[in-house]
Amino acid sequence: MAGPIDIFRSGNLSGVENLGSVYAWEEGRASLFLDEITFGGKKGGILCYYNPPVHQVGNPGLDAYHAALDKVAGEKLNEWAFLIFYGGCDPVHAGGDLKESLNRLTETIGKRREMEKAGKPMEEIDALYAWGDRRIEKGVGLYKKIRQLSEDLRTLAICGGGTRFGGSAEITLMTDVLIGDSRSGMCFSEAMIGLIPGWSGVGRAYTKAGYLNAKFMASTSREVKARDLEACGVYNAVVEISDPFPRKERTDDPARDKAHYAEALQEHNNAIGTKLAPVALELATCPRNQVPVRVGKDRKVLATEREIHEEVSRRVDPMTYEGLWGKPLKEVREEIKRLGRPLAPQSIRELNRLFETYPELKFDEEKFVEDEMKADSRLYRDPRFRLGIIATLEQKVADFREVQE
Repeated sequence: MAGPIDIFRSGNLSGVENLGSVYAWEEGRASLFLDEITFGGKKGGILCYYNPPVHQVGNPGLDAYHAALDKVAGEKLNEWAFLIFYGGCDPVHAGGDLKESLNRLTETIGKRREMEKAGKPMEEIDALYAWGDRRIEKGVGLYKKIRQLSEDLRTLAICGGGTRFGGSAEITLMTDVLIGDSRSGMCFSEAMIGLIPGWSGVGRAYTKAGYLNAKFMASTSREVKARDLEACGVYNAVVEISDPFPRKERTDDPARDKAHYAEALQEHNNAIGTKLAPVALELATCPRNQVPVRVGKDRKVLATEREIHEEVSRRVDPMTYEGLWGKPLKEVREEIKRLGRPLAPQSIRELNRLFETYPELKFDEEKFVEDEMKADSRLYRDPRFRLGIIATLEQKVADFREVQE
């Protein structure tokens, strides 16, 4: 089976013995495998989610994650010392499927209009958004299971490849220890769409990196690269990778180009995995006090409160982009480089409310995550969310002025 699990089944990782599969799920090109391994005299698990080319985490993938973690909790909790989350070392790791969300939202808005015209009760109309609520609840349910497992074994995530967006970043943040590829990064892009990270992403960033860094990441939607993620406390270790990402050829035979690119990505996965996995295995089995951790004043501050406020105030005002609305991003590249992409006012409102409710002295991760989930759920119901999805999919400048459905 192709994918990142290969290196843990190849016998080429020094000191690793693969004891076999505990759980397996496959659907099309997507897969999730949970294998039992030993390293350094300790037994643990390697959980590989793979969904090329951009590793979106759809509902079936979420269900597979839950099933695999239930296996760990029910059968392996007393045997394993660690659980490592791993995926492809590809250039992009996306969150949810925006096309699927757009289709569901368009259908929901159409039904809502019919029900409002018919005078249906608000609770019945609100129930139309249950599909969004269920997805958010599944993500937070995953967080709860990983944090529960973390009380009995060490959870780690290998962040190989390029940038992680949305859910792909949030799932890794749910673990205790993160090992980063030096080419990698994280981007909470939700505020440019009309949501906030609803699967505990902001809460976990708060725990690992502190108030200001979490606020910067969530409110500005800026990508933070590996070395800064390590310096601010999100990553525990970074592995220097100089290998370039494979590039897709563009010839007169697209099918052949696609096949060659898939082969190149698999070779790349194998090569990079053999550099990242040994570091993860060492951190999975070493004494806990030997795991690098940055806390308090040891963390780099990515931006001051004033810098965050000034940037967000500019980008959250739709009128900053007057004359640019709806234009392709590539046509207004210089303007967007200067201004930054528009931020959804409703997203910033919810984020500000969260950070005001939970200053550092009152921060409680579990409560924060519960409120984070509820805030994200409210944003699904804002009509500007659909506009944000369309602008993102079409790569155009979003118009977040107030609208009526």
